[in-house]
Amino acid sequence: MHKGEKMAEQDQDTRQREKRVNQTEQHDESVLNPEIKDELDLSKKERRLIEKEKLKGMGMKKKLEYIWMYYKPAIFGVIIAIALIFGVKDFYEQSKIKTVMSISVVNSTVSDTDEFEQEIKEALGYGDDKYSKVEIGVNLTTDADPSEFNYTAQMAYVTQVQAGTIDIMVMPEELYQTLNENQVFVDLKELLGADNFEAFGSQTDTTHISITDSELAEKLGVSYEPMCIVVPYSAPDQENVVKWLETLNPAKN
Repeated sequence: MHKGEKMAEQDQDTRQREKRVNQTEQHDESVLNPEIKDELDLSKKERRLIEKEKLKGMGMKKKLEYIWMYYKPAIFGVIIAIALIFGVKDFYEQSKIKTVMSISVVNSTVSDTDEFEQEIKEALGYGDDKYSKVEIGVNLTTDADPSEFNYTAQMAYVTQVQAGTIDIMVMPEELYQTLNENQVFVDLKELLGADNFEAFGSQTDTTHISITDSELAEKLGVSYEPMCIVVPYSAPDQENVVKWLETLNPAKN
């Protein structure tokens, strides 16, 4: 045989052996690592089984890392969904709450008004109504001269009166005299009726009631007496104003 032909034959044998080796390796690889169908073609049960097998051979730390890596969007989705549910529920519950009486007290030093608010709420007939509330505001203060609000209180007072969020105000008489120059208060003799108004004793005009009541002063956290009680013209719930003022009427206590 010619030397060139012999070398060609050897090269052919070498290529055939390499081909058989490659075929054998591919066969072994297919046995050890069988081709998995595209995940979109898998059923939910098949996917669960695959995930279960993956997790089975992992340690706790690896499992947590794997779950966090692959299920993070789902975890955040659940958290957001829960937060939204509670947020909507809270918003809905808050939207049903109505303020049945709002009292603003000037120069109050009290820090906790919850007990007195509940007492007034019961006096108005809303004791068991969880969607009704009484608010006592203590954010209005005067300068050293009690006839003038300080700047911050002046802004708050104007805003609250214009918005119609105050039913009753309690203040020093000096401040009342200043504010009444603008005639911003309701005529209490008309609101309460002549008999109820006159039961509070002699008053200098009909747009305020001055009373001396140490127990009330303590509950409101004020040191001035007499206390001057007025009703802004924009008071939203004058019916409840009448009910509460009647509880302060000396003739009924």
